[in-house]
Amino acid sequence: MKDIKKLANILNADVILIDIATKQVNYLDESTNNSNKNVVNLLIDNIELLTNHIYQSLDYNSGHILTCHVNEESIVCFSFKYDDPLSTSSELMMLHSLSNLKSISQIIYTLYNSNDAPEEEVHITKFSDKLHIKKESSESFDPKTFFNAETDIIKSIVYSRKASLISALEKLSRLKIIGERFASNNMIRGEKDTLISYVSILNRAIIQWGYPVESAFQLHNELVQEIELSPQFLNFFQVIREITWHYFKIVQNHRVHNFLPLHQRIKQYIKEHISENITLDDIATALNASKKTLNPAFKREYKIAITQFIRQTKIDTAKELLIASNLTLLEISNLLSFSTASYFVKTFKEITGITPNHFRQHFLMKNFICKY
Repeated sequence: MKDIKKLANILNADVILIDIATKQVNYLDESTNNSNKNVVNLLIDNIELLTNHIYQSLDYNSGHILTCHVNEESIVCFSFKYDDPLSTSSELMMLHSLSNLKSISQIIYTLYNSNDAPEEEVHITKFSDKLHIKKESSESFDPKTFFNAETDIIKSIVYSRKASLISALEKLSRLKIIGERFASNNMIRGEKDTLISYVSILNRAIIQWGYPVESAFQLHNELVQEIELSPQFLNFFQVIREITWHYFKIVQNHRVHNFLPLHQRIKQYIKEHISENITLDDIATALNASKKTLNPAFKREYKIAITQFIRQTKIDTAKELLIASNLTLLEISNLLSFSTASYFVKTFKEITGITPNHFRQHFLMKNFICKY
């Protein structure tokens, strides 16, 4: 289970082991919060959902749980919470885990059983009502309903109204927003165009609310890039849900940003701008702080220099992308603003002791993963 916990840490997920017979739950991370425990309690109440298929993604209003029926006695669950304010996922990782649910499920199965994982598809289930999610909703597209739901979503984001956002997303989920009118005989292109349009609308809304224009456009560009690089969207509306919650969190965080201690603001800035070539001058300017005060404040709290933390965070993000995406080393290098792919490989090896390709190819080896 140590290996599975390490995988969960890389993917920013909480991991839970459920004993089917006794319905006993083992939280592998002691910091699992109460809201996550409430979700798992609902899973326990509907244990039959988890035993029907080997791999499942169970959606709920602010996240999803990937379940792997590893044997007759046990189910391993990876919980991804979109509204968690402590979540460290950046734009670069938002869509890739949703695009590679099958691969992640197979990794979990193999790590647990030390043998090859079955070639089963991931079963998508709507967690709130235990109904199958279909590619096309039962309700036809209605422009007025769509506009009203979208307006409610924008208001919920800019005013940080969590309950209203959940309600608005539920309304939107019942609409068939993808179909012939969007796709033009190319479903994946239609989905990408719809997502890009949605991101643009949210981006303009937060700028009008007062979010910094430069940061908003950086967010927009990174999301569009990730959308274009995604090979598929197994669960299209869940992608919309995750994007929406991401905007909710960045606006919410922006409200309290100036009230945080300096070391926390530095860390938050780095995580929000990890795709950029971050310098101390950039941080000082963005935080309106003296450059001389940055390293002492950061090192006093985290026992590491800012430049070292930036390198480590970039490599941590690269690990996520290597596991949860099919991106090439050059694409990952470009996404993380390394000067060249060879410099990315060199930095990765300096920090982990191995090359990115070696990490990707040997991650499933049970003895090997323990080195990370």
